[in-house]
Amino acid sequence: MSEPIPLFPEPTVDPAVFAEVQHDRFRGHNMRIGLSSAVHASADRPWINGLTLLAPACHQGWSGLGSGELTPTRHEVTCLKCRRIRGLGRGDEAQYALFALPATGTG
Repeated sequence: MSEPIPLFPEPTVDPAVFAEVQHDRFRGHNMRIGLSSAVHASADRPWINGLTLLAPACHQGWSGLGSGELTPTRHEVTCLKCRRIRGLGRGDEAQYALFALPATGTG
């Protein structure tokens, strides 16, 4: 008897090749998650069969389409937890007020 033809063929992905491509993509880069403006430091995280993938150093989770949600960037790390992990301090950027606050009297 012959094998049935699958209705929705699944592409096969070699995990070792996928991990290598992801490492090449993020080598020397930081990362953003989705459309967020926060920039995270990247770090190796255990994956499968002794392989690693790069993910946010702060362990920030995300939902969506998996590794497709991570975008490499050369921008400076803005995530305070990632900065602390990397020993970078708070950085030059400050949290600016979103609107002017009324002056308060001491009277």
